[in-house]
Amino acid sequence: MGENAADFYEVPARYERDMLHALVRDANTIHVYWEISNRRRWLATRHFQCDWGALPKVLRIYDTTGIYFNGYNAHRHGDIETTPDAQSWYIHGLNGNATYIVDIGTYNLGRQFIPLLRSNPVVTPRDMKAGPAEPIVGVVEEARLGAQKRIEPHFPENFSVYQSI
Repeated sequence: MGENAADFYEVPARYERDMLHALVRDANTIHVYWEISNRRRWLATRHFQCDWGALPKVLRIYDTTGIYFNGYNAHRHGDIETTPDAQSWYIHGLNGNATYIVDIGTYNLGRQFIPLLRSNPVVTPRDMKAGPAEPIVGVVEEARLGAQKRIEPHFPENFSVYQSI
């Protein structure tokens, strides 16, 4: 009688959902975790005509800071080949104050990247402290002009908590 349903519940190894999530760890590192459903694995094996375990698993990270990302216009990208059974990965060596999107995919025989899933965008924090009395401002890339435009701070960002009596 002292047993309840929670004692018998097992967490499943897989949920059969396609998902790729990115999380910020610090200014230079993000963590991604994923699950690729059996259906998507089956589609990939049918397309490439080989076993899922034989396909390379690749993370492609895009720097999309200040742009509307359409899948092809990232400032730069890099590839990381993961281990075959990995379900999560830390990506180190990133820039602070930048926006990143991650794809998980594979390579075809010509080493062309084929994406399977795309993550949410993440923004890394600044990697340095603001100087004393330095206003908090942002910088936006003007994609069509290639120039930078400063965003003026709003009132609360420069509001002093001290009052003169």
